[in-house]
Amino acid sequence: MDRPAVEGRGKRFTTKRSIGLYSGVFVTAGVIIGSGIFISPHGVFAAANHSVGITLIIWVLGGVVAMLSTLCYCELATSIPESGSDYTYLTYAYHLALAFLIPWMYTCVPSSDAALVLTFARYATEPFFVGSKPPEESVKLFAICLMLLITAVNILSVKCALRMQVAFATSKFLAIGVVVVSGIIYVIRDSSVAHQNFTSSFNSQALNGFSVLSLTGAFYQVMWSYDGWNSLCHVTEEVKNPGKTIPKASILTIAFVMFAYLVINCAYFSVLSVDEMASSNIVALPFALKAMGGASWIVPLTVCLCTAGSYNGGVLTTGRVSYVAARRGHLPQLFGMLHIYKHTPSAALILNAIGGIVLVGIGQFGSLIDTFGFVNWTFKGLSALSVLILRHRMPDLNRPYKVPTVIPIFLTLLSTFFVILPLINNPHFLYFYAIAFCALGLVVYFTFVHKRIRVPGLENATTFLQQFLLVAPSEWRRLK
Repeated sequence: MDRPAVEGRGKRFTTKRSIGLYSGVFVTAGVIIGSGIFISPHGVFAAANHSVGITLIIWVLGGVVAMLSTLCYCELATSIPESGSDYTYLTYAYHLALAFLIPWMYTCVPSSDAALVLTFARYATEPFFVGSKPPEESVKLFAICLMLLITAVNILSVKCALRMQVAFATSKFLAIGVVVVSGIIYVIRDSSVAHQNFTSSFNSQALNGFSVLSLTGAFYQVMWSYDGWNSLCHVTEEVKNPGKTIPKASILTIAFVMFAYLVINCAYFSVLSVDEMASSNIVALPFALKAMGGASWIVPLTVCLCTAGSYNGGVLTTGRVSYVAARRGHLPQLFGMLHIYKHTPSAALILNAIGGIVLVGIGQFGSLIDTFGFVNWTFKGLSALSVLILRHRMPDLNRPYKVPTVIPIFLTLLSTFFVILPLINNPHFLYFYAIAFCALGLVVYFTFVHKRIRVPGLENATTFLQQFLLVAPSEWRRLK
């Protein structure tokens, strides 16, 4: 297919720029800080062979990698002022078929969204079933209700969604602060555990059992907790002065999140012994019981706030991928339209919600998160490499920010390492399932996008739904 040309020279009907520096920080931090900081510490600690020092170093290194990746996305976002993040950048750097696989995955297998809302639902329903486990049907219904509520808010108003995101983020920051302060108070009363953990941070027994393979496993866990650093790139067209706002907001957020993760892990190690950390899958729960006593309910509340806020931020940002893809003709035209009064991609958000509801209803998606995490690393590496490709292919492109060349080279090599090593070390059949799913996506692309084979009745259905949903095609500008 030909490379994109300029379209839509007027911008009379498009999305509105509602996200400033302040709200941008809260959006990005709200997306990143989900349930990972409560679940990942156990896996990271185990992968670090129960070494406190190595665990803390891995969390810091994860933040460094996230920061370096953010710098690459800052160059891409400021030089290509279009929403869509990885999808958009891949359309310019590679073949359009490769970029199509991103909305193909987001639409068909929104496993991260399903995991977030189900985590929220499990913690939120437990108080109503004292002494017994909540029925799975109740959990799923609660999760679906959350998805519908947050999707409805994002359809009705971007400003309302931003206010809700700021409220979620502020609440989770306060809750995390309470957890850290509880750890400090506990240490003041009894510093024996903290003294034991930090004085033996790099004991020889743990270091002798440490390996590169275990480091890889730990990094998978850590980077899942940092994932979302490119959130603002998904909504570039809705950011005020994106050339300055996106770099500032993204860098500030990663620095803050890295500090928060390091502090909360130090709080865990100040209260829980090595054996207690190793024996609990969700380390925040024994921490709360030990350090907070009667106020331990704050931890489940914090998990609910973190997961709901992360999901809302995801709807607000990655929810635009389907909309951007439909504008280019990679998805049915309906999903590239905006609500005529609200200027929100309502049809695309409804499509994303339907995919999430189906996955929640099925429930068998846990292994898909790890499987498509392997695919996500592939696209992260391709995005880092696209920085260099676009410098060669589009040398005259205005680049308000330019990342040092060594950084995209390093991240490309790192991503390749994280993609290949699991295939060699643990060639699980689910990895090949992910490859087959991507191959099916290419078949769909060449059938319905490249060959332009039309589904009978699609135009009539589009016209009806366009009138029913009150949506119309948006105007936008593509690079030459």
